[in-house]
Formats: sequence, C-alpha cells, structure tokens
Amino acid sequence: MNRILTSLSFVILLAPKISPAENIIAKLDSVVADSMLDNARIGVAIYDITSDSAIYNLESDKLLMPASNLKLFTTAAALELLGPSYRFETKFKIYGTIEKDSSLNGNLVIIGGGDPLISGRFRNNMTEIFELWADSLLLHGINQIFGYIVVDKSFFSPPDYGPGWSWDDLSYWYACPVTALAFNDNCMDLKFLPGKKSGDPAIIEIEPQTRYVGIYNYAVTGPEGSQFTIDYYRSPNSKNVDFFGSIAIDDTNGRRDYVSVYQPDLYCATIFRDVLNSRGITVHNVEVGYYSLGAVWKPENKLFTWHSDSLPVIINVINKNSQNLFAEMTLKTLGALFRHDGSFKGGCAVTDSFFRTIGISEKDLAMYDGSGLSYTNQVKPDAIIKLLKYMHKSKNYEVYYNSLGNPAADRSVRNRLKDIPGRENVRAKGGYIMNVSTFSGYLTGPKDGHLYAFSIMVNNYTCTEDDVVSWQDRLLTLLLKEF
Repeated sequence: MNRILTSLSFVILLAPKISPAENIIAKLDSVVADSMLDNARIGVAIYDITSDSAIYNLESDKLLMPASNLKLFTTAAALELLGPSYRFETKFKIYGTIEKDSSLNGNLVIIGGGDPLISGRFRNNMTEIFELWADSLLLHGINQIFGYIVVDKSFFSPPDYGPGWSWDDLSYWYACPVTALAFNDNCMDLKFLPGKKSGDPAIIEIEPQTRYVGIYNYAVTGPEGSQFTIDYYRSPNSKNVDFFGSIAIDDTNGRRDYVSVYQPDLYCATIFRDVLNSRGITVHNVEVGYYSLGAVWKPENKLFTWHSDSLPVIINVINKNSQNLFAEMTLKTLGALFRHDGSFKGGCAVTDSFFRTIGISEKDLAMYDGSGLSYTNQVKPDAIIKLLKYMHKSKNYEVYYNSLGNPAADRSVRNRLKDIPGRENVRAKGGYIMNVSTFSGYLTGPKDGHLYAFSIMVNNYTCTEDDVVSWQDRLLTLLLKEF
C-alpha cells in the first residue's frame, strides 16, 4: 500500500506544470478563437513594460488600418517635438494706418496659426474669444475700420481634406476642412425640433446666427413615436446645406448635431466681423476675403498676438474626445514649423522622421493624416507597443498617459468595460471607421501592479461594431482578472 502511494506521488511530482505565462496565453487564445471574427483581420500585442517582456502576440507584425489609434502617434510626436508649453498663435496686423479719430484706414489682417481652440470650448460662450479680440482692438485705438477684414491662411497649405478621406463624410463635424484659422471646430451648431403638427416642416435652429450658411430645409415633423431620421448634405464646394428626414412630434427635447462649413477661415472672419459690430467697432466694408498682397510687414503693422491654451489641453481633446480637426491642425502645424510645409504631406514627413529616431520604421507605419480618418493609413500593433514603451520613458509621459481615456471617468470610453472591476486601471484610445475597430493603451495590473501596453486591432469584420467592442473588452477583462 505504501509503495502504491509513493508511486502515485512520484507521478504527480513529474506531471508538467503550466506556467502563469502559458496559462494566460491559453486563455487569450480561447477568446481570440471566437468564430464571430473568423473572416476578420486581427492583430493583438500585449507587453509587460514593468518586466520588459512580451506577453502575447497575434499577427502583431502585420499592417492594419488604425482608425483613431493613429492619434496616439500624432499626439506623441507633438508633445516630443513642440513640448508641453507650446501655444498656438493667431496674429493681428494692419495694412493701412490708424488715424487720430480711432479709425483704421485700411484692412485688418488675421493671420491664422493653427489654433483649434477658437470656440466656446472651455469658454463662457461661443464668441468669447472674439469679444476679447474686439477689446484688444479698442485698446489699440481702433473703433471703426474703413477697409476689410481679411485672412492670411498661408500657415497651412492645401488641400483642406486629408488623403483617403471618404467623400460622404465631408458634411459632418469629424471630416470638416482643415484650415489655419478655425472657429467653432469649423462647424455650425444645429438643433432639430418638431413643428406644431405632424407634416409641418421640422424646426432647425443654428448657432451662431449667420447668413454665411444657406439652409434648405426639407425635413418634416413625423407622427408621435416615429424614428428620428434627419440628416443633411453639404456639397464640398458650397456654403449651402440640404436637410431631409423627420423628427417625431413628441421629440420636444430636440436633437443636436454639427455641420461642417465651406471655407471655414472666411466663416471665422465673418462671425468676428459681426461680433465687432455688436461691440461698437464699425466695419464699413462688410465683405471678408483672403490676404494676397504679399506686403513686407513693418514693425508698426503688428497689433497683437493671441495665444491658445498650452498643448496638453489640445492633446487631451484629441485623445479623450477623438477630435479629428484638432489632430489634423496639430499635424499641419508640425509641417509648417519644421519643414515650412503646412500640408498633410509636410506634417507626416516631420512625424515620420521623428518615429524613425525611436525605432518605428516605414515598414511599421504608413501615416497619411493625423486623425486616422484616412483609409490609407497603416500601422502594426507592434509599432503601437513601441510607441507606448517609448512614451513611458519620456518626460512627457504623465501628460500623454492622462490624455488617454479612462473607462471609469471619461465620456469617450464610458461604454467600455462596463461594471468590470479594475476598469479604472485602463488608459486607452479607441478607433473606428467603417469595418475598422481598434483599442490601444496602458493597463495597470490590479494584482501585480505592473504596467502593461496593449493594442487590439480588428479590420474587415462583417459582424457589428458592438460585437467587436464586446470582444475587445473580453480580452481586457481577462487581463484585469489575471494581472
């Protein structure tokens, strides 16, 4: 009997033991094997930054479309190359003379410098910055302008739309034109309300009130309980917007949206002119236009310079809100400052050069815009891990880390990892364009306290976006339980 027990014990001692690493790989494999994604392209990379070791890789060396995960690269390059103290500038100069009667005999020139924050964001109202500009003009002795308000837009170069953008996105806020002078995210705010009875035209309220945009309303009031279907279209080369669809008569709270505007730098100058008139600064010539005289500026031509909030504020908006315009203006600014080429191509040349210095080659990343809206962008999950590892060692790490979405606190990722313990330990950036869903960032292990970098990229799926997001969350839930 004793010999039998001894023999059994010997067998048990010789049985192969599964290591923690092998255990987590097996569990991750079981999630990845979901038949729902059999026809999709998947890339997954998980890395333990604390112990400097790879945890899991699945096709992580293959190029995939990143969608808004590309913003991880744009914001990292901006922080490293511009520094967190950088502020965007909007300059005001005159082409003419200020007379003794406080009139400007000539043109007021606004020189756009890529500031994305000329809006009501973080302000009391949409035109507060314009009101501050008006006060500065008064301080410089200008209370009327016998000339034009003109825009110098030369800081950025054409085109205003990114390569590989889908034409049917261009009416919407997330695909607005990218200009050196921008106001209200280069959009006009919309509110849809029902009419008095079914069949009546829907009510469309706009902000700011302006004739700059032409409204053609074909939308109607639908019966009680009907589905909201109002949509709109603006031709890329037109100020006019067509509205169609319906809103239920009992939808009394209304719906909000934003439509992109044509030539938004002129839109900005137009609204500014209206604010000047409301503040008692008369602009006698009502037209606005572009400045193209190529004058040699003298010191006395300069009035004042407006500085934006510092770069971390912009980085937060880009990553937490996934704000495409902010990302593209930041990219073009890099091109303008470092290559004197404020185009998409110029900006990408600057970022490409920077990424080569940190070990991310042209075989790892093909970047054509700053936001990820382009379908021509390509990146390897391994490259995202390299970037996250590099930024962890950077002096700008805290700013970068805090700019990423926290599922326990931030609206942009509040639907991720719902009710999952430890979700507050995740800082991540999501990404979505048609048939592309990505999620990458940092995770702190609730058990071991290690910092992990992860990238989960899915392309060419035919299930729903919600299904893919749920699948990505299952992978992260497993990590939170195991680590």
